[in-house]
Amino acid sequence: MSATEQVETQTDGGKSGSGVKLVVLLVIIAAGFVTFQYTSFGDYVQPERLKAFFDSIVGFWWAPLAYMGIYVLGTAVGAPGLLLTIVGGLTFGTTYGTLYVLIGANIGANLAFWLSRLLGRDFVAKHVKGPIDAIDRQLRNQGLLRMIQLRLIPVIPFNMLNFASGLSGIKPIHYFLGTLLGMIPGIFVYVYSASALAQLYFAGTDVDEATQAAARTTAIINFSIAIGLLILVSLIPVIYRKIKGESAEG
Repeated sequence: MSATEQVETQTDGGKSGSGVKLVVLLVIIAAGFVTFQYTSFGDYVQPERLKAFFDSIVGFWWAPLAYMGIYVLGTAVGAPGLLLTIVGGLTFGTTYGTLYVLIGANIGANLAFWLSRLLGRDFVAKHVKGPIDAIDRQLRNQGLLRMIQLRLIPVIPFNMLNFASGLSGIKPIHYFLGTLLGMIPGIFVYVYSASALAQLYFAGTDVDEATQAAARTTAIINFSIAIGLLILVSLIPVIYRKIKGESAEG
């Protein structure tokens, strides 16, 4: 076999290997989605059951570790992060809930990132071109700033961003720091505001209709304000780049 044929064989083998790894990644993501959405296991991650479980262990010293462990595992396999955030706020309050969610969400997000990076990045780097390739280069060059901005935008699904970032060329340190810094405002606001909505959900019929209506209105107002603040905060990187660009021109 000539040197050229050996190179071609190795190249074909690399492409095949990257394709197999990508398939494994897609199977893992699909399995997590199906497990939580279409099997009886999904019943155990309903708000009522999760809250009841954590309420039963909240007095133990290991309760925060159990909560963060469940958050990490859930995030790594694609469980709904907002649900876990709500339960954390209900169980541990705004201060400790924010801390535990931040730890669990960051560890889980980085596990999902590395799972995606190790199994899917090679295929994307070899086969994906065009506009997506331009985005990839931008993430490589401005990863930290872009990740902070993406984490601050409330409409971007948390789990999707975790796995998509692993497929991109962003530097791991930029992903880690951008995720950590970018998630702090959102997690605090979501723990606070979503807990207000969830408390209303769990209130049942123990209070009169007028009290429920007032609580509902307050919760909706708080949640709307929270979303507005998140949108405003998400514009900070844009404003920063604009100011930096004007300074450079000046």
